[in-house]
Amino acid sequence: MTPDPVTVGVDDTFSKVMSKMNETGIHQLPVMDGNRYAGMITYSDLLKKRSIQVKSKISNYAINTPTLSADDDVLEAVRLIKDTGLSALPVFDKGKLVGIISRTDIIKRIDKISDISNLRAFQIMSPDPVAVSEDDSIEEAFDSLRQLNEVEIPVVDNEERLVGIVKLNDILGIMFREKEKIKYGGYGEKERVQIACGSVMDPPISVDRYADVKTVVDEMMKNELHIMPIVDSGKLVGIIDFSDLINIIKTESKEGILIEISGLDIYDEDLYDIAFDLSERFLTKFSKLTDVSQGKLLIHVMKYKTQGATKYSVRTRISAPPIFMVQNDAGWNFAVVLSNIFDRYEERLKKLKEK
Repeated sequence: MTPDPVTVGVDDTFSKVMSKMNETGIHQLPVMDGNRYAGMITYSDLLKKRSIQVKSKISNYAINTPTLSADDDVLEAVRLIKDTGLSALPVFDKGKLVGIISRTDIIKRIDKISDISNLRAFQIMSPDPVAVSEDDSIEEAFDSLRQLNEVEIPVVDNEERLVGIVKLNDILGIMFREKEKIKYGGYGEKERVQIACGSVMDPPISVDRYADVKTVVDEMMKNELHIMPIVDSGKLVGIIDFSDLINIIKTESKEGILIEISGLDIYDEDLYDIAFDLSERFLTKFSKLTDVSQGKLLIHVMKYKTQGATKYSVRTRISAPPIFMVQNDAGWNFAVVLSNIFDRYEERLKKLKEK
């Protein structure tokens, strides 16, 4: 737990909160109304808003969250972070906010919480990671980060070699400077200067695909990263993020196998319905085939407009220890793409069961 957490007030403005987040590097802050907890404000939720007045009160965007007691076991914190998808939760003692426990706090001590001694990077990484090129604009990087719900993204050259990492804070520092109104997807009438990722990226940091997970964690903490690029002979082959690490820890989840969907926005209700319906059907089969009833199914959707039609690239990952699987597909029909993915998972699971 981090004591004496940074907080914001219900009357603080959007611009003040964004400045505080950028200054502190903390992307989830408790919103307080005096001594009363009013909710949590998250960087990712703010970035998903299409239009925000910089002088609007931050209380308009606060979300209700579970809370922890100072006496709660750390595994209860892990369970709630897994179940809610939040990156941090407030900790109270006799009604007073005394701290905040974040994914970073947990991951720093993951080797004390879970046995990771035999795990290697390639076993938990997400292969075929999303990356940007040196020549891509920072707006393109921003769109990818917003879809991925991440704060860093790898930069590769034309041979897929890792050449750097672009951070969301650096992008926002450029995009939001001297803006009176922030509009995501449209940045005003004046022509914007195109800034390439290669001009703002940090030097590359990575580990080999056969590195042990403790090394991955140590490098992430040392370099204050939320992702770790995984390389093979210099080429980017995977990504490990905080969610991958948190999902290693076994907890007595009250929610069964959780479904986490990213890349869609609030206007994609039909796609959410399809994804949840197909996922629930598949997870019923998954539990029967594996006898595993706890874990997480991650689904990331990327949409591409081509000649007036939308193409869907879907990346999925099952993290349900001891099972870690990845399956991807792409096509013009979202339901067909996702069905194909689940059919392939089922085939693989049946083969595992036969062994």
